[in-house]
Amino acid sequence: MPTAPNLAAVKAYLGTTSGYEDAQIQSALDSETVAQAKACRIPADADPASPQPYPEDLAEALCRRVAHNLALRGLPLGIQANIADGAVSTNRVGGTDAEVRRLEAPYKRLVIA
Repeated sequence: MPTAPNLAAVKAYLGTTSGYEDAQIQSALDSETVAQAKACRIPADADPASPQPYPEDLAEALCRRVAHNLALRGLPLGIQANIADGAVSTNRVGGTDAEVRRLEAPYKRLVIA
């Protein structure tokens, strides 16, 4: 199996001012790596002794999944309130990221029920 992006790669993607602790990033990376592996067909290595890097689009999608996961941790109810001119509106947030769907589309598992 190709080598997935590690903590250092995800931290570089998030930037130096992300404000997240390494343990939080690693937790999100672990869970999103499993989620991506369940949702996508990850190409197998021709030679298991020398694993290949992740395909660039899957690596980008994984980093974006982690960023999305971390951003939503601050909104446990999945609702964001906006206050403008004395009125309050709420927006549902969460779900799937359109860019992740686009990047993972060629690798999606076909579900036949």
